[in-house]
Amino acid sequence: MLAFSAEMAVQAGYRALPQWSRDCWAAAAVSGLRWAAPAFWSQQHSRWYSIPGQRCSGSKWRYEVDNVVKLMVHRVEIGYYNIATGVTLNTARPVTPDLFEEALMHLQKKVEFLQVCLPERDGRMWVADMDMPKIDFQVLKDGSLLDVVKSTTKGAFNLAEGPLWCARLVVCPPEEPCKLPQVKDAFPHQYHFAVHCHHATSDSRSAINMYQVFSTLLDNLLDGAQVDEKPIGELRDRNEDRAIEAKMKETLEKDPQKLKVLLEEVSKRKTRVPLITEAFGEPQEPYPDTISLPTEVLDYELLQVFIAKCKAHKVTVNSGFGGVLNAALVELVREAGMVQDSYVISSCHSVDTRRYMNDVKSLVWGYHACNMVHTMETPCNVRKSFWKYVVDYDSKFHSHLNMKGPLQDRMLDHMVLATMPDRKQKVIYDFFIVSLHSPQIESFGSGKHIQLSDFCSYSPLTKTDFGMVNAIVSFPDRVLFQPYMSSGFITKENAEKFVDKVIGMFYDISKTMD
Repeated sequence: MLAFSAEMAVQAGYRALPQWSRDCWAAAAVSGLRWAAPAFWSQQHSRWYSIPGQRCSGSKWRYEVDNVVKLMVHRVEIGYYNIATGVTLNTARPVTPDLFEEALMHLQKKVEFLQVCLPERDGRMWVADMDMPKIDFQVLKDGSLLDVVKSTTKGAFNLAEGPLWCARLVVCPPEEPCKLPQVKDAFPHQYHFAVHCHHATSDSRSAINMYQVFSTLLDNLLDGAQVDEKPIGELRDRNEDRAIEAKMKETLEKDPQKLKVLLEEVSKRKTRVPLITEAFGEPQEPYPDTISLPTEVLDYELLQVFIAKCKAHKVTVNSGFGGVLNAALVELVREAGMVQDSYVISSCHSVDTRRYMNDVKSLVWGYHACNMVHTMETPCNVRKSFWKYVVDYDSKFHSHLNMKGPLQDRMLDHMVLATMPDRKQKVIYDFFIVSLHSPQIESFGSGKHIQLSDFCSYSPLTKTDFGMVNAIVSFPDRVLFQPYMSSGFITKENAEKFVDKVIGMFYDISKTMD
């Protein structure tokens, strides 16, 4: 391995390093390439870098922002969709935070949505390259993974100049527990690393793919391998979605009666009361906050049984998990005294609209997510006919997807909201599902020098129309279930009961139900 000094970093084109950073580079060289004792990093540092004479790749002005993206910009500004993610990484030997920063520099060159900002041009907002590449990276003194993830959502982005993302790092003390103890046995040095990307230029799929690229870069740097800075994928506009939505609207406007019925259905949905609110009422919480419950690592062997049963019934694993969540909710509200023959459950799902794109040859970066509402009548004895229920769930879900239903849902929703400017935001869905468990999304963070041991996502939920998020994430050899919710929607005690129901239902179905 070759030692990489501070002077070499400057010669390579990186920003001049401050003395505290030079000291750490020196320590890394002494210990044998970029590895250094973490004790030095005991205070917070906020650093920006720019590279004179260099511009981010691509043209300066990429494309004009449409109304859907403008709405997302507004929602991010008011704290509606500040979605951040984080990982816990373990290494065999200690790593300097400067190496994390170097990996971020390479990452920005490879991933286009990390290179852009949202300036105005002739009074209109555009997606454009930053004048100079910049990184907002801080090394924090301490904190849990959740603390680090939440810290990334505190500040505002500079829309006009960028960057539209930030990264935070905590070097964990030796006594910090690990979600996967067996990983820490072999990789004892632990780091919490979080990234928050503006939702108007990225989505969950972009974030997960970004982490895949980052973990590979970091592992290669630790190995002393040559880093390939060739861009991966492409940043694409929403032009195909826009064309589909315009065609749908044009068709519906030719049938005013059908359009009226659909708009009335959407308007009625805006007044819906979730089952949890019906069963428990609204918590008397003067200052609602977002509650994050511990991430559950699903048992690997039972997960394989569950996946096999989903395949046997020709349903997706995501539909299987959706059925588990619905069945758990029914049992929760029944035990609270809400006894009915059946329950109408309305869940909101984050859908990847890349499925509707043409000529996709590589990764597509950007904001290409759409919320899809899925409503199911769920019998009180759903356990007894679970797989029959899931087959129906899966059929309805994918029928709507295949008909491009999510795009029509969004178009109709925007039409209704335009007539309700004074509507007060309230929770109307039973929960939101973010599923990052997919054959198209590889698990990441399993390298020669680093191992992933935890994942966390977070978004403030006090201003949304869903009060609870259930995130399902692919993990190396495992799947994580991470719930978080608004304390203004459900108490922590009832949230914990719900999670216990979900995990218990998953295990029971995997063990006994065919």
